[in-house]
Amino acid sequence: MQTSLRLVASCLIAGMVLSACGGGNSGGGILPAGSPTQSTGSPSSQTPTSSVPKTAGTLAYTDMGAAPQTTPVSVTLTLNYNHQAQLDQLVAQQADPTSPMYHHYLTTDEFNSYYAPTAQQEQSVVFALQRAGFTITKEYSNRTIVEASAPAAKVESFFNTQIHMVNQGKFGARYVNVKPAVVPAAIAPLVHAVTTSNIVVAHTGAHVQSALSLSSLIASTTLPSVPHVPASHASRKIALSPQMKARGAMLAKYATPFATGNVIGNPGFETGAFSPWFPCGNGYATIDSSNPHSGQYDAFTGNLANNLGEEYGLDGVCQQVTVPTNGQLSFYVDEGTSETSTYWADQEADLFDANGNYLTNLYTENGNTNGYVHRSYNIGAYAGQQVIIFVGIYGSGSFSDYNYVYLDDASLTNGSSPTPSPSPTPAPTASPTPVPTASPTPVPTASPTPVPTASPTPVPTASPTPVPTATPTATPAPTPTPVAGGSCTGNADNGPLSGSNGWLATGVAKAFDYPVQHGCNGAGVTVAVEIDTPINTSDVAGYLSAAGVTQTGTITNEAVNGGGNASSSDYTETALDVETISGLAPGANIIVYNFPDLSSQSIEAGYNQTVSDGTASVVNSSFGGCETSDTAFTNTTNTIAEQAAAKGMTFVASSGDSGSDECGTGNNPPGVSSPATDPYFTAVGAVNFTDTSTGALASITSGSDSSNGFLSGGGVSTIFALPSYQQGVANMVSTGRNDPDVSLPGVGVMVYANGSPMQVDGTSWSSPEFVALMAEANQLHGTPLGFINPTLYSIFTKTGYTDFTDVTTGNNGAYNAGTGYDLVTGIGAPKGWALANAL
Repeated sequence: MQTSLRLVASCLIAGMVLSACGGGNSGGGILPAGSPTQSTGSPSSQTPTSSVPKTAGTLAYTDMGAAPQTTPVSVTLTLNYNHQAQLDQLVAQQADPTSPMYHHYLTTDEFNSYYAPTAQQEQSVVFALQRAGFTITKEYSNRTIVEASAPAAKVESFFNTQIHMVNQGKFGARYVNVKPAVVPAAIAPLVHAVTTSNIVVAHTGAHVQSALSLSSLIASTTLPSVPHVPASHASRKIALSPQMKARGAMLAKYATPFATGNVIGNPGFETGAFSPWFPCGNGYATIDSSNPHSGQYDAFTGNLANNLGEEYGLDGVCQQVTVPTNGQLSFYVDEGTSETSTYWADQEADLFDANGNYLTNLYTENGNTNGYVHRSYNIGAYAGQQVIIFVGIYGSGSFSDYNYVYLDDASLTNGSSPTPSPSPTPAPTASPTPVPTASPTPVPTASPTPVPTASPTPVPTASPTPVPTATPTATPAPTPTPVAGGSCTGNADNGPLSGSNGWLATGVAKAFDYPVQHGCNGAGVTVAVEIDTPINTSDVAGYLSAAGVTQTGTITNEAVNGGGNASSSDYTETALDVETISGLAPGANIIVYNFPDLSSQSIEAGYNQTVSDGTASVVNSSFGGCETSDTAFTNTTNTIAEQAAAKGMTFVASSGDSGSDECGTGNNPPGVSSPATDPYFTAVGAVNFTDTSTGALASITSGSDSSNGFLSGGGVSTIFALPSYQQGVANMVSTGRNDPDVSLPGVGVMVYANGSPMQVDGTSWSSPEFVALMAEANQLHGTPLGFINPTLYSIFTKTGYTDFTDVTTGNNGAYNAGTGYDLVTGIGAPKGWALANAL
């Protein structure tokens, strides 16, 4: 009786009167289209979401058949929240100005103690996976996601699915489930969604206009029927990033040729990351844990399995060092290939000078070593010089071959005496014979085991997996009402409006009347950028110098699951995101959550880490892919974003750069971009604009650039129903979530990337612009504004275009811009200062 009274009282404290105030679980707060009602009953009626990912366009893949049974496969299970109906209502009330819960957000501990899966529920899933032969690779403090891995055979058995190997173009060999995964009944009530694929499901949208800088963005890929330069005839040069050039300068200043210890940093990759090594050539090398020579990690380059296609061109890992006197270089490699002639492809080790120019070859072969072999070379001839050590492959691009090398335990010391020229002395070491498998997935770094908290009654089912129960002893109380009104005393952006390579920060800030022009520069607010490469702050400094903006906030790289590849062609996107925010909101702190790639599992991990940390109040996603490519991913990202909303975080995503044809069907039917269509995300489209000589807005149309293949994305979701905040708004299509919500400039921005200016198009620019606006609005109000979509539409329906600019000209293929809301530009373009005050 006392327990029941406490629970009723808890519901009243939370400001909710519900027909069911218990621990009912369900998949998500805003239901997919076709779902009849929001369930508040038994979770046993809920079916975990799984899908067969099928990408198109530049993300399309070729099915190469069943994966070898020993192929390591990573899986991600997203768990159901507790008290889902209450959570849905709480998030709605937090965004409702008429509710006493308005802007009362939960702390991380409060969310975890009441809404997150309990420690017992999480462990039930963990134990079930472990009993089935899975290795748990990561758990999070919010207990929302469980990451695990197992050989393909065990994954297929546990989830009643089939895993195939695929070739995904420049992304190489990947694996995908070709039938929906089925969660075992023992844990199905606890699981919201499961992902058993590592294909890349999203792409960035930075369309580079500058031909001069394209060479730094294009990576060689596996392509059929293309005449390639054979390995034996190819010229070799390593492109150096600004980070490596800076490291080279430090080496030149401080290194000594008389060093006696190992001058190679991170020699066995035991940090779980590359630095000071770096992926070079094509840039697809990865940190691996499946086949170390010693310790836990190694570096891997290439493709492992037959008939998966090998890369074209040079790829591997590099480190720049100063060679000591009598320098003795040694390392261990494990190699395999189906190639029989080094004329077309090989494994090799080379030396390059500090500028990336080829010096000499250490070895070249078509090796099948069946385990690690030791290689040793005297490179004392280069004593005192900076050189770049390269170990990797040169691939032919053949679809019917494979070529790979593992590297571990490298050493460069002051040897006893030099030899006239480098010469290999391989000696096999005792190590198990590796079985060719799919490209390895980097193993995430360990995270602390969550501490069990007082939690609501879990939902047991009749199954071998016991789900312990516990009675809730406390309900989270919302945080105290923050003091309205922040302190805005910063300097206005007052640099040039634009430069020879496009628009600069002041041009946008003035034309769209950003709060920074009124002293609100985002000071005290932290935002997050989700992307697959870290940022080099020297590029940001170059941009800010050109823009005439002084940044006072901080920039931090936060690696997730091993972190992203700094040499990736997606780096321009990272630069665009960070430079846009730092230019428009120079007082804001920026955390770049970078992860290995834009696969569903990597993106989910990035989002969940960000929400679990709870540091950022606004989160940017300048990427997307066809909404229906992977519905498990679409549902999972929306679920994580709802948790973020309860904690006062705003999730923002670009609406896509393929107009209404994101799914590549020729608009038959039209398709939209995910995660922008997730109802708990704010979707941002693009506009073109002109200004007056004083920087005021002169004209505006929907975003497009026919010379660059850019068309701002928009349309209607086929996954999510029309959310309540869009109901009753004129021009809405009633069949699903309408996209975008708002639009900002997306054509012709200047970006500094890899030390060079360039001009870029894309909703990848408009999304971080809106993030900067929200950072300033948060500062203005002295509180996070959280899930703002209901507020945006409420303001629009009440005041029309007092706080927005209507965009009535242009189209995105299937839809036309027009008066009022449209599927090209949404409500329209925010009037920055007016909207910030109205929020």
